[in-house]
Amino acid sequence: MSKKNKIAIVGVGNFKYIKDPIYVSYTSLADFLKCPRSYYLKNIYKQSLPDGEDPSLKFRLQIASPYLTLGSTVHDTIKWYLENQYKPTKEETLKKFRNFWRKYRLKRGGFNILEEESNFGKRGISIIENFLANADVLEKSAPSISFPKYNLVENIVLIGNMDFVGLREDGSLHIVDFKTGAHDKKDPTQLYVYAILAEANFKKPVTKISFWYLDRDSAPKEVVLDPLDMKLEWLKEKGLELKKAIQENHWVCVKAPDLCRECRDYQDLLDGKGEFLFSDYRYKKQIYFLNRVLPKIKDSKIEDQAN
Repeated sequence: MSKKNKIAIVGVGNFKYIKDPIYVSYTSLADFLKCPRSYYLKNIYKQSLPDGEDPSLKFRLQIASPYLTLGSTVHDTIKWYLENQYKPTKEETLKKFRNFWRKYRLKRGGFNILEEESNFGKRGISIIENFLANADVLEKSAPSISFPKYNLVENIVLIGNMDFVGLREDGSLHIVDFKTGAHDKKDPTQLYVYAILAEANFKKPVTKISFWYLDRDSAPKEVVLDPLDMKLEWLKEKGLELKKAIQENHWVCVKAPDLCRECRDYQDLLDGKGEFLFSDYRYKKQIYFLNRVLPKIKDSKIEDQAN
């Protein structure tokens, strides 16, 4: 470990009881910074469950998306593989992926037609095969932590699920986030969020952060790791902006008086234009299908808008 990285670990002794916490993840904060109204519709607004289900419950809304289906099934498969005490074979792992995939056939996965579902599914299989061929590049995995969190400021709590935390030879940590998208991420904020959570919860320094673009790279691609204190201050500032918006209940679309694409989609749900699919009790969401035109598929190379 270099002298530069021999600093106090973020968040040690940070945990305490917090009344009425505001939970902030990388994804929810990105929603807020992109469009406050979109953040509200995706993260705060809740709707009663449909007839025949518990009338006392209210869940958030989510639009089924091929990109989210691809990402979630790939991540669930890799998580299953990494957490297995024995090393599953390629056949066993691909079978697991297909079992996950079957839960999201056609509209349940956001697919308009069978051909679209097939192309996304083939891409998922290719991604899993690439991961399996190169999984040995990963370090030994740190023990998994359920619901890692960090008290940012006041009652604002940073949360997030890390794809992989590796134990380096010097005892420090390597954060790896798996990506299924077709483009490299320009903004490493997600990795910094995970680095802060890892240091706070594992009580070990993070000395390396990487994205692994699973559809094209044979190993994680390292990202420059600047001191976490600078990113912490930025997260606190943005967290307080979010808290103020919640207190004022002020949610204006960035395209006002018009609506941005995501606000239009969710407004369509509110206007009754979406088709209800099922209630996801695990994540407390109501899943809807909304007929949308996706980019054209060329040679099974799908442009991913979600990752």
